[in-house]
Amino acid sequence: MADNETFLVQRGDIVRTIIISGELQAEQSREINCPRIRSGFSSTITFMADEGINVRQGDRVLEFDSSDLVSSKGEAERKLDEAKLQIAKTSADLAATRCDLENALAQAEGQLKIARLYGGIPKELIPDNDYERYQMELERAQLALEKATEQLQNHDASVPAQLGLVEVQRAQAELELRRIETDLGMLEINAPQNGIVIYGDNWRENRKIQVGDAIFPGMTVMSLPDLTSMRITGYVYDTELRYLRPGAAANFGLVAIPGKTWTGRITSLTSVAGRKGFASDHKVFSATIDLDQQDTAYRPGMTARVEIPVNLASDVLTIPRTLLGSDSDGSYFVVVSQGKGNEPLRQTVEIGAHGSEVVEVTTGLEGGDELVGLNRLGGGQK
Repeated sequence: MADNETFLVQRGDIVRTIIISGELQAEQSREINCPRIRSGFSSTITFMADEGINVRQGDRVLEFDSSDLVSSKGEAERKLDEAKLQIAKTSADLAATRCDLENALAQAEGQLKIARLYGGIPKELIPDNDYERYQMELERAQLALEKATEQLQNHDASVPAQLGLVEVQRAQAELELRRIETDLGMLEINAPQNGIVIYGDNWRENRKIQVGDAIFPGMTVMSLPDLTSMRITGYVYDTELRYLRPGAAANFGLVAIPGKTWTGRITSLTSVAGRKGFASDHKVFSATIDLDQQDTAYRPGMTARVEIPVNLASDVLTIPRTLLGSDSDGSYFVVVSQGKGNEPLRQTVEIGAHGSEVVEVTTGLEGGDELVGLNRLGGGQK
């Protein structure tokens, strides 16, 4: 204030503006990561939707190199065809073997019928040698029939196991083919929601991810924040947290858009402090500010400066901070005007709440007192 200006002590409110530095973020944002496929340790990007464009759900946004998988798919299809041919061949061989065994069984049955005819001739009607020979042939025919019957039964019993073996090979080939087809489908990624394309960071190259990069499984390639759900996430120091509460009104501006302000409201404050970054030892609390209106100018990552006016006291004696001096012992004083032609008087005061522009005076002054600048006090300490 000018040397000849005075300030009239009056009652008013003590308002302190809390500043929160934060950035715009989308409440609804989906990350797109490199798929986890079995064919390799990394996947090479062949296509990325342009960064910054708006996409709709279902639009193609990302593709990875599929040449190795396409080659593997051809090999898997060949193995599946071979397995199917093997099933057909095995079935035909088993059917042929059964036909042979059935013929052998029929022959054994025929031989047994003949042997029974000769073996049924009474002993007294033929020589002893012939009789014994016919009995031996009958016994051999019965054994041959039993053997042929057993061979056919064993064959029939073994058919499911032999067919099951080649069926397992076919099932394994089909499973491998399905896995490859699934992996191929994972290499072509469509947008899971509406949003704007934001590329991820390639930390090894200290730049954004781009086409041609080999990406490891699970690594974030891009994100799709929904621009209709923007909010501000900021940090509050512990010394200022006590002044804030959910629901408090806020004004904010964006560094990228100077001269324009918007309004919002605090919706949440964390109850546990954390470090703002790895290189900082300052403990901060996280604050979320919902915006009263969405704007097409909002972009994720924009730096926001949030101002939250907090009323610390109402209807109290106030003076500007610029008129308050302090001694080396920590006591405060002001310079009171004694009227025209009189030297101003140094007056010790006690203060209460500190606002951004004014402070509360609890003792030492009364309403209507006139104050002058600290430089009007000859030799006075500030």
